[in-house]
Amino acid sequence: MIEYAFVMIISTNPIKDDFKYIGNFQNCLQAELYISLHHPNKKASRCLMKDYIHLPEGTVIKNIDMATNTIRYRDVHDSCKLRRDCI
Repeated sequence: MIEYAFVMIISTNPIKDDFKYIGNFQNCLQAELYISLHHPNKKASRCLMKDYIHLPEGTVIKNIDMATNTIRYRDVHDSCKLRRDCI
């Protein structure tokens, strides 16, 4: 299984502190390629290890594979919702 260990965030705002989650990638080179193709008007970007960041609650995780040009969405719901035993 491929590990999507890198997270790309970009800012399209002149104020470069307003970042937006783009997706998870296999490496930063693929993340930069995706950004150059799909978000050419970015002001700043950051490629970060997913282990060292905290995404807001409810963020839909997108694993983006540049080799096959596919996006997989990961379910972020609690597993108890699938079993229907949440308290």
